[in-house]
Amino acid sequence: MRSLPLACRALLAAACAPLLGACAAPERLPEARYDLVERQAVQLAPEQGLSITYERAEDSRCPDNARCISAGQVAYLFTLRVGGIAQAFWLVPGKPGYTSPALRGSRIELDRNLTAPARGMKDERPASYPVAFNMYNH
Repeated sequence: MRSLPLACRALLAAACAPLLGACAAPERLPEARYDLVERQAVQLAPEQGLSITYERAEDSRCPDNARCISAGQVAYLFTLRVGGIAQAFWLVPGKPGYTSPALRGSRIELDRNLTAPARGMKDERPASYPVAFNMYNH
């Protein structure tokens, strides 16, 4: 079988490149740090409707004026949205992060320097629980 001349191969490659590009896997999401307050969303890939919303924090830590059997923890609730599909997930300091096929091989983890606001006295709750998370490629 004869091979195509070099000029024909180049022309064929140029014509097929857009078609092959459309079939390629989507690009990885950029590694970044995100600082959010409750009910704030960040768009990760707007063209695909990919976003993360920080919903709220659940604080089970022992109040400052109480004696508790366990120290408790702060857990942060997020919602990952892809188009019309939503998936809730929790992030907890010191625990593994979150992965999803929608994140294109990326992992979300709470920032290691995140410090929850002081718990306060019994029946008191801090006014807000800002959060910081990092997006890592793996």
